[in-house]
Amino acid sequence: MVLKGMSFRDAYKQVGLDIEKGTFQPKKEVNHSHEGSIGNLQTDQINRMMEDVLNQFQFEKVEQAIQSLLA
Repeated sequence: MVLKGMSFRDAYKQVGLDIEKGTFQPKKEVNHSHEGSIGNLQTDQINRMMEDVLNQFQFEKVEQAIQSLLA
């Protein structure tokens, strides 16, 4: 409704009234394209960034210390 020119306030009221009457019919299609939205999660980029951060830690030293304690 807002995209068609109705003020947000009026659209909000109209949706509330439609919900009260049981006549609200939400649109089911999703067309989100901004970063992080359900249609564009950017998980590959997030995974790369996570790997970069994890690679800064020296887990090998911890693993070696654990192994030497268990040996």
